[in-house]
Amino acid sequence: MGKVNVYLPNDLERAVRAAGLSISAICQAALQRELSALERLRSEGQAPYTPRLRAILDGAKADQARQGRDVTALDLAGAIARHGENLGARTLTALGIELPEPQPESAAAATDGHSRLAPDAVDVLTAAYKVAAEMRHQHLGTEHVVIALAAEDSPLHDVFSVLGISDRLVQQQVERLLDNPWTTDHAAPEDNTARLDRLDQEVQRIAAEIANLRATDA
Repeated sequence: MGKVNVYLPNDLERAVRAAGLSISAICQAALQRELSALERLRSEGQAPYTPRLRAILDGAKADQARQGRDVTALDLAGAIARHGENLGARTLTALGIELPEPQPESAAAATDGHSRLAPDAVDVLTAAYKVAAEMRHQHLGTEHVVIALAAEDSPLHDVFSVLGISDRLVQQQVERLLDNPWTTDHAAPEDNTARLDRLDQEVQRIAAEIANLRATDA
């Protein structure tokens, strides 16, 4: 049988031992629940979403179903941004990202069941679920999704990188807003020089790709 070390705060350890609880059995049951939840998310796209994120997902599925497409990670990010009235969008705005005018009513549309989550969207939601677990949150919300979208292995990482925004920076801003929903303080992105350098590199990369495509077509 494998062995995993579990670290507890001193007061919690004393309370658990005093209560005579089996740490091993409780941890095994908790880990099995998390594994089952992750498997359900990967296979069915189901998770303990907040009502707001669930509505946004349903709206995105309905929008893409009308076009015969699955919901991608980019579609998910766009749906959160367009909805506007959610913690994920507030976090992005606080970090200096200009979002479109909120359209919360579009996120409430019911899905017809024909659109699914594309693999990259499932990967982002899976990463977001892990973020929520690490933050000890019971439900998966838009704030966890935007943190996952900024991570290095996210399909949208380059976009956030150009803006000088990391997943750590996004999480810091989320925590600020959770501590004080009315705060105007925000974590500062990289200085303008670094952001411009990244933007210039990204523009050059896109220009090179366009040139290659034109050469191929010719």
